[in-house]
Parts: sequence; structure tokens; C-alpha cells
Amino acid sequence: MKIYHFAIIFIVFFMASVIKTDVSVGKLKAIENEKRRIASALSSAVSDAANCMSGTGGYGQNAVKRDEVVTVFFSSLYSSLGIVSDYAAQADMEWYIPVILICDTDGYYVYYYDEYRASDGGTYIERAWSEKLPYAYEDEHFIYRFTLTDMVYVYDKNNLLGTAPLIEANYKEFQVNPEYAAFRVNHKDCIMLDDEKYGLVRKDAIISELEEAMGYYTSRHNIIAAGHGITYSFSFPDNNQEEWAKYLGDLAIVVVFQGYPYGPGAYFTYNRIASAGAGTGRRTKYFLEQKSWYYLVHMQDCDRLHGNEMILDETFDSIEECARYGAYCCECIRHGARAPKLN
Repeated sequence: MKIYHFAIIFIVFFMASVIKTDVSVGKLKAIENEKRRIASALSSAVSDAANCMSGTGGYGQNAVKRDEVVTVFFSSLYSSLGIVSDYAAQADMEWYIPVILICDTDGYYVYYYDEYRASDGGTYIERAWSEKLPYAYEDEHFIYRFTLTDMVYVYDKNNLLGTAPLIEANYKEFQVNPEYAAFRVNHKDCIMLDDEKYGLVRKDAIISELEEAMGYYTSRHNIIAAGHGITYSFSFPDNNQEEWAKYLGDLAIVVVFQGYPYGPGAYFTYNRIASAGAGTGRRTKYFLEQKSWYYLVHMQDCDRLHGNEMILDETFDSIEECARYGAYCCECIRHGARAPKLN
């Protein structure tokens, strides 16, 4: 063989390697784009659902309209993913949302899949609501039912307060009301007499209640999902509070989205605990990321914020403020100018 024959063979093998690499890179980009699309849709859905809780909370007519909240959530999710008219795709996706929590002022609801036997002898599965569950905590002397405000319901197990056994009051009342003067002297270690201690115990109690509920209903979903051919093992992740507990000072929605297959051959699974609060829904914060020659604006729930050293410390209340910096929009924002792709 002459030398140019070797050159031709080399070029053929080289081009084949380049083409194979380009195809692999293209597949990886497609997978990453699909993951981001799901993340963006989920962030928008919980934010939209939280928005419709604004101005509600508590008992009676002012209670959170839980059915409306989940309707808005699913409508937004389907719209963002382009499956509004694809009922089969909707039904398939819902199996990977085992639990939705709605946090009201004085308790929370769990929306989950339930299996029941009807009068016709058939077994059916449908979504169901739990009753309103309390943010409860118990110590040696009292049973507390916390709220998302300073109001607290206290059951006096040992008649330490010398009043009715069940009291509804602002917890600060126990620090200043003359009626509880003897109690303050004799029980200085009570959490209601220390703002910092009360805040920490209340927060830990609420998180523990919600974590326990989500863990139970997520694991319970395995039995029902298995009957529909889903082999994924659903389980609520421990020590993952930073993903969902940041809005618990407000009315909030928490969604367990787990095991959703995506990518070529549905090889990958998407997992996330998504949450949003009613107050933050009204006052969304925006962050700027310094890029090579421009800024990129992100919503506060964007996955790209975590561990990103290029995020500016200053936050903004609107996209318009960010636009003054010439910022382009991240994919977590539905509409807006995107950074041009330069060759």
C-alpha cells in the first residue's frame, strides 16, 4: 500500500470517531435538556399552586381550597410539559407523584393514592385526602398544637395553669399574662417562656410531622404502584429538608415527584421534592448569574442556583429590574429573552 492509502484509512477512522463522539454528546445534551424541562415545569407548577393559596388559611370559609390548589398544580404541570390533551401521558405521570402535602395555618392535608373495595365487590384506586392533621408536639406537662402563626392550642395535662384544660392563645400570653404568674415562677423551663426555644421546638415539630407523613404515604405507594407494573421503589429520602422545608413559615404545597422515567429507553429517573409557599408565590425573588459576557436571571427555585459561585448576592423582585442589567432569562422562566447562541 502506498502512503496515501494509509492516510485515507486514518481519515476514515478519525471521522468515524468524531461522528460517534458528536452523537454521544448530542444524546447527553438531549437528556440534560429533558431533565431541565421537567424541573422547570415542576417549579412553575408548585409556584402557580401556591399563588392560589394567597389570602386563605385557617378554618371555615377562609380555609385553603385544597382541591383548587391541586387542580392548578396539575394543570400548570401538564401545560408546561405540553400534555394538556394527552390524558394517557397525564395518567402515567401521576403515578410518579405519590404524595402532595397542603400546609394550612393550623394543620396539613395529605393527598395520596388509596385502594378500596366497593359495594360491587371490585377493588378501585383513586386519589384521596386525609383529614386535616395537626402540627402536634407533647412534653411532660402539655400537648401543643402549633400553627404557622404565634397562636397555639395547649392541652394542660396536669392542671399547671389553673384554668380550663384546653387553651387557645398567642404563646406570648404565657410570658406576660398575670393569670400565669405562678406558672412562670414554677416552670421556667417551659418552651412558651423562651422565644428562641419555642421557635426551634415548633419548627422541628412541624418538620417532623410532615416528614413522617410523607415517609409513610410514599412507602405505602409501593403497594399500589406495583399493581400497575411500576417496579420503582418509592421511599422518602432522609435528611433532605433543604429541598422542601424552606417555606414552612407560610401556607405551602410540598410535592413528592419520584421515579419518573425519561431519556432514551426511559433509562433515567427524575426525583425531586418540590415546594412553594403562598407568600413567596406573591413575592418571587430573582437572582442574577454572571456569565462570560452577559447575566442570566433565575427564579428562586431554579436548580442551577445550588452551589453556583457565579450568583450575585443581590436579589431582585421582578424580571424588569434584572432586565436593566441586560439579563437574559433562564429556562426556569417561561417567557422572556433567551441568550443568543453564538458560534
